[in-house]
Amino acid sequence: MASFLRAATVRAQPSLARVSRSSLLTQAHRHTPHPTLSRRTYAASAHGDHGHADRPQGTYDQGEQVAAFTSFLVFGGIMTYLLWKPGNLPGHSIYKLDAVNPLDKTNSTANGAPDAANESIESPADQTATPDEAPEAKPAATGTGADEVTNAVEIVRPLGTFYKYVIIGGGTAAFHALKAIKQTDPQADVLVIGAEPLPPYSRPQLSKEMWGSKQRKALKFDNWAGDETSVFYKDASAYAVVHADPTAAPEGDHLVFKTPADRRKPLLLLKHRATALDVEKAQVTLDSGRVIQYGKVLLATGGTPRRLAATIDLPDHLRPHVTTFRTLEDFQRLDALTDTRKHVVIVGGGLLGSELACALTAKFKAVGRDGGHVTQVCRSEDGVLADVLPTYLVRWTTEQLRDYGVEVLKRKDVVSITEAATFKEGSAPQLAIEFKDGAVVEADHLVQAVGIEPNVELARAAGLEIDPVHGGIVVNAELEARRNVFVAGDAASYYDMLLGRRREEHYDHAAQTGHLAGKNMCGETSPYVYQPAFWSDLGPKISFDSVGKVDPKLPTASVWAQDSPMGLTEGEAVAAGTASAPTTSTTTMAQTTAAATQSGPTRYEHGLVYYMDNNKIVGMVTWNLPGRVELARQVVLRGEFQYKHIQGLTRMFNIHRLDMKPEAKEVKEVEGQ
Repeated sequence: MASFLRAATVRAQPSLARVSRSSLLTQAHRHTPHPTLSRRTYAASAHGDHGHADRPQGTYDQGEQVAAFTSFLVFGGIMTYLLWKPGNLPGHSIYKLDAVNPLDKTNSTANGAPDAANESIESPADQTATPDEAPEAKPAATGTGADEVTNAVEIVRPLGTFYKYVIIGGGTAAFHALKAIKQTDPQADVLVIGAEPLPPYSRPQLSKEMWGSKQRKALKFDNWAGDETSVFYKDASAYAVVHADPTAAPEGDHLVFKTPADRRKPLLLLKHRATALDVEKAQVTLDSGRVIQYGKVLLATGGTPRRLAATIDLPDHLRPHVTTFRTLEDFQRLDALTDTRKHVVIVGGGLLGSELACALTAKFKAVGRDGGHVTQVCRSEDGVLADVLPTYLVRWTTEQLRDYGVEVLKRKDVVSITEAATFKEGSAPQLAIEFKDGAVVEADHLVQAVGIEPNVELARAAGLEIDPVHGGIVVNAELEARRNVFVAGDAASYYDMLLGRRREEHYDHAAQTGHLAGKNMCGETSPYVYQPAFWSDLGPKISFDSVGKVDPKLPTASVWAQDSPMGLTEGEAVAAGTASAPTTSTTTMAQTTAAATQSGPTRYEHGLVYYMDNNKIVGMVTWNLPGRVELARQVVLRGEFQYKHIQGLTRMFNIHRLDMKPEAKEVKEVEGQ
């Protein structure tokens, strides 16, 4: 013991300043950090900053140690008695300090137990939950008798006038921001304002898995693991849902919510919109006229589906037969009407239009509908997904959709929608859809899938900057538009340090920006350096992931696995337009310019597409190669790989193994090739 105490008082030697990072972190755990340094700053600061070199030297005095130990026994016993004795008195309870959140040590145990409402929101970000999975609110185990009864009772509270965090929007970005806030600041009061009548849910499944689900009427689908999953991130019981007070007078805005007395559930105000934002006064005005003050506010306002010009002046009796597709209500409506209507026209050749065309075709096939079919209308002369894929792959994909049963019309613009001349009295009206070239198609229903407009009017009226090129609300790298005003999801125009200013409309981006914005609202200052991805499934033969900047106007290089009776090694390459693909190679690579077409293989079943800007790889598509998107993300994030590296990169993706589940690899392996 004596030798240990002497060693602890020895002045740090100068050589300690040259320790490795791992050694430095070890030292950081052995000593108490400086009170003004955060954990991250402390671990990364210079060794002398922690005061290790300033420890006073002195000799070891055994008499002083004996006196100190005696004082500890005497006064420690007194303090122990005083602290624990009141626990036995009536009206007192001993608080169990478990599950302390290190990010909020002052409030996380204020109620004596972990917050059950917080647990219901803090599930992993990449999973959805069935309503049964949301933990039910249970009283905290903080005592007996009257205390236990009080904690078990739900109380009714009026909607307040100030909330530390206010989230405007009820979609994916809003939900992930809410989770991040409750994980970081569990005891904070959070108000979520959503225009829809439903709690937050996952949108991608509305055009994908939900259509093949036997439980879609119950709003459930089978996830990638085959487990039945709810489309809702959490059941409504995970929130304190704000509603009108039934006991109040009809006039006025009397909003209340029920919540356990000992917990702070996040508040969910549905079927309301924010109509004004005052940045200087830090307040939001609702459509009811109520004013809410905020500490920090997040604009997760999403977007509104665009409408065709031909639909603006539709007669009232035709309007129900011409719809958009974005919400859960839109899904339910389209699912119900396609139970009886045979011919659906989808206008839009992008991801949503193509996924819906395949999903509805599959539904018609499954029920054996006589004459039921889908027509997809594209403006591009080449076919579907022309805003994502190179031309040769657009044409090939279009043919695959046709083989699947989708009628694809290319190079078409809708100019008018009227009632068909074949309309029969007493039956549902049919639409006559006329195109710019004079062609006319009759259909039972038309779905508009022509993109969205970001919802920026609230921000514009508040004086926030709107991106004139990409649309969206301009934010800095921390997703902040103004002091204490953050933006996430479809409505955010952010600066990508690799690819420049961008605005994305995909699920992955919404989830990641929502999470980061929530963290930064709680005091972090982390920049958004993530490269979002998106995925699409088109029938049984096409499934692809995309990451980075996938602009078909950019030069691309593609590598495709080919059947080969001779089984040659990878690396055989041809340039598009200059040679034919060798039939004996197992891999074919083609380089294209923005205007080039492909003259290589005629089957594109498994492969990679690299998008290049200034000869650097800025985006990738992995085609029918599950489990590779994270590796593709690493390639793009490096920001330094060029065309000359493609063969080496392709070997890492192992495009001939379809069952591969690759671990994260170091992409530096291909440097210099």
